[in-house]
Amino acid sequence: MKDRIYQLMKYQGMSQKEFAATLCIAEGTLSGIFTGRTRPTNNIVNAIHECFPHISINWLMFGEGEMLLDGASSKTPESATGQSDLFSPESTPSPEGNSAPTSVPQVHEVVKYIDKPQRKITEIRVFYDDGTFETFSS
Repeated sequence: MKDRIYQLMKYQGMSQKEFAATLCIAEGTLSGIFTGRTRPTNNIVNAIHECFPHISINWLMFGEGEMLLDGASSKTPESATGQSDLFSPESTPSPEGNSAPTSVPQVHEVVKYIDKPQRKITEIRVFYDDGTFETFSS
C-alpha cells in the first residue's frame, strides 16, 4: 500500500510535505510509511479518501482495479502549471451545476474530558518475605 500512496502523491504533483499537510498528518508519519517503518492506519486511509474522493479505495488498499474511479477524469496527472487537473476546484462540479470553486469544510476534532468522581482507597495489602501478609481496610 505504501507504493500506491507514493504513486498518488506523485500523481497529485505534491511534495511529501504538501501531501502530509493535505492529509493533516505529521511528515514523520508519512516518511515512516514510505520507508516501511510504519504501516498506514485506517485513519490515514480515511484521510486519503476524504481528501481525494476520486481515488478508488480498493486500488489504494488492495491494488485492485484502476486508481481513478469510473466517473473520474483520466486527464494527465499534471497540467502546465504543475498542479493536478483532476482535483482542482475548477474541475469539481458544484451542486448548482456551475463551475465556481467550492470550499471544503474544515473538520475540527474536539476532545472532551469528563470529570470523574475522585477515587478513594478501600484496601491496602502488605506482603512480607516470609509469605505472610496484612490487609488494611477502611
